[in-house]
Amino acid sequence: MASASAQPAALSAEQAKVVLAEVIQAFSAPENAVRMDEARDNACNDMGKMLQFVLPVATQIQQEVIKAYGFSCDGEGGSHRAWRRNGLGVGR
Repeated sequence: MASASAQPAALSAEQAKVVLAEVIQAFSAPENAVRMDEARDNACNDMGKMLQFVLPVATQIQQEVIKAYGFSCDGEGGSHRAWRRNGLGVGR
């Protein structure tokens, strides 16, 4: 568990755009595309199985990129808070 004093990485909007572009590029990498295809195949178009198989793989791919920018990979959501703070939250 992260300590209460731990601060999420701070990014400007431009930096966040760069990180997002790198995450998208990571999903296009051949080895990650294979991982995602395998996860989708295992999920058999079942929403519950998508959460079980696809979401963890997608999260791992994202975390491989964002850890280089000071985000923790401990599931505490520091990246989510920083992205929302910079106006890049879900639906933007």
